Amino acid sequence: MHQLNKMTSTELQEFLTRQKNSTRFIFTMIHVDETKEEVTLKNDSDSNTFLKNNPEASFELKEASELI
Repeated sequence: MHQLNKMTSTELQEFLTRQKNSTRFIFTMIHVDETKEEVTLKNDSDSNTFLKNNPEASFELKEASELI
């Protein structure tokens, strides 16, 4: 079953392209070996490169914040 807050790297890339550049998202990144780490991503080239370099990972949304 697909969870709303869990995405593949490809799904996350598409999701981020629809977001404002000023919105920052914190995700739990789950590696293939089931290890986890917290990452912060947003709609920018650095995040896009990061996701392309981690195609096998999945991501669970923890938090979103908008810069004011």
